[in-house]
Amino acid sequence: MKRGGVRVDARVIAAASDRGLVRTAHLLELGVASKTIVRRTLPDGIWSRALPGLVFLKNRSLTPLERAVAASIYCGRDGVISGRAGLALHGLGTSGSFEETFVLIPEAQHRRSVSFAAVERTWRMPTAESKSGLPVAPVVRCLCDAIRRMKNAEQCMALVASVVQRGAATIEAIMKELDAGTTRGTAMPRRVLRELAAGAHSVAEAHAQKLYARSGLPPMTHNVAVRDESGRLLLVADNWLDDVALDWEIDSLEYHLSPAAHRATVERRERAQNAGIIVVTHLPSDIRDDPERVLSDLRSRYRQALARPRPHVTVDPSYRRSG
Repeated sequence: MKRGGVRVDARVIAAASDRGLVRTAHLLELGVASKTIVRRTLPDGIWSRALPGLVFLKNRSLTPLERAVAASIYCGRDGVISGRAGLALHGLGTSGSFEETFVLIPEAQHRRSVSFAAVERTWRMPTAESKSGLPVAPVVRCLCDAIRRMKNAEQCMALVASVVQRGAATIEAIMKELDAGTTRGTAMPRRVLRELAAGAHSVAEAHAQKLYARSGLPPMTHNVAVRDESGRLLLVADNWLDDVALDWEIDSLEYHLSPAAHRATVERRERAQNAGIIVVTHLPSDIRDDPERVLSDLRSRYRQALARPRPHVTVDPSYRRSG
């Protein structure tokens, strides 16, 4: 490539880019002719257009990181990446694909959303953290910006759970951040967070007991303490079939959200299973979305429990709680 009759070395162009992305204006400053840029960014060219005024020095789709770099360059030095792209840069990538790269800019600036770059002006610019060389909002701000742009409550809950379970945020901190920011798009996330804070497990248990009534199995007792033959407390069973020593547990939201609760639950189940108790577990979503499979699981595990000698475990009535 020539500059005034002198070739512009491809290495110079690459060095001027950020991970293969460079402003058109910068290419012109380097001496790359505008007609060359146009030719090379045609569909069959060796470059491509990433965003307005921004060239990608390859002709392929951008990776999520490259999209973040492109959106950051497009929004300028005051832009801060947030939302799901920000979470990914914090190492909190989540299941499911997302094409949008969300960027915050100061209220006084103007930059329109285009293609994958979703731009929002705000008076509450966060203090950026550097992740992969890019300015990124703190985790809680990224999460709140992500969930207030979501429409599906289950996806919102899954995203919150994935971040909180890894110890990167707390429900309290998320609520506080939502309260501090715009109310736009927060109605559904607030409902989800209220459910989490209040413990939606009780609702799931009620649905579980209605489903169990269709099983044809013997009646269960609820929230009872079970001890081994030495008197050691093994567990407080959610739903207990004493004749065969079977416990049916509905994994609560707390199980998914709190690492400490998760660890305690795993240890409790290990104690119970080592003592010969059969533990059947389901998620609230299993009961809602696949009730027939849940009933099949329960009947199968009951037959399994009935076929083995009942372990020497007993219910302690003094620990019984109202269910």
